[in-house]
Amino acid sequence: MRYFLCAAVWFVVCNLSVLVFSVSVFAQDAPKAEIFAGFSYGNYELIPGTSGFTNSLETISGSSSARLGLFGWNGSVAVNVNRWFSFATDFSGLYSGSSASTTTTETLTCGLGCKQTTTIVDVASRPKVHNFLFGPQFSYPRGKIRPFAHFLLGMERLDLTRSENLSSTGVGIFTLSGTLPVSEGSNEFAMAIGGGVDYSIKHNLAWRLESDYLTGQGTGQNHVRVSTGLVWRLGN
Repeated sequence: MRYFLCAAVWFVVCNLSVLVFSVSVFAQDAPKAEIFAGFSYGNYELIPGTSGFTNSLETISGSSSARLGLFGWNGSVAVNVNRWFSFATDFSGLYSGSSASTTTTETLTCGLGCKQTTTIVDVASRPKVHNFLFGPQFSYPRGKIRPFAHFLLGMERLDLTRSENLSSTGVGIFTLSGTLPVSEGSNEFAMAIGGGVDYSIKHNLAWRLESDYLTGQGTGQNHVRVSTGLVWRLGN
């Protein structure tokens, strides 16, 4: 048994050594790391749309999701294992001073001439979105062109001001109206699936264009981010 364990350990060590040596040799043609910095645009779903329904007592109808264009920055650092595989860390910040809104109408029929209609206008304004993501990245070098794809996981920090404008009227029920502004901040799980292409300008410098679909656990879950900027290649 002792000899079997020694042989097994020796086999594992030898194979790991061969693997490490192979990766190091294959990585000689690849830069050790790549640093990206650039401009970013995001189209964010700040408030999901309302799916309407009708039954014998209640009818709910609403508008599509409230989306807003945000502008900001995007940066990443990728540490290359070899020419086609790396681990990427991605940071981005997107901002806007504008607002987006959805409108939902609820009609309640309670019999005997009792009918209540409530209109809710949900407004999201001045959003700030920061993403911190990490994951594998796959590349396919072809001369000056280097396409890549990645799958990233991490956290999204969303700060915005929400206000709900409520107006309710009806027959046989009280009438009310009001506005409730609330500043919100949340940290949620985030995920990005996407990729892009690098075009070599010179040996250690390239121009990047990339696009990502972002989603997570926040209120809105369907976002698109497009970034472009320069890539510095180190150690090649």
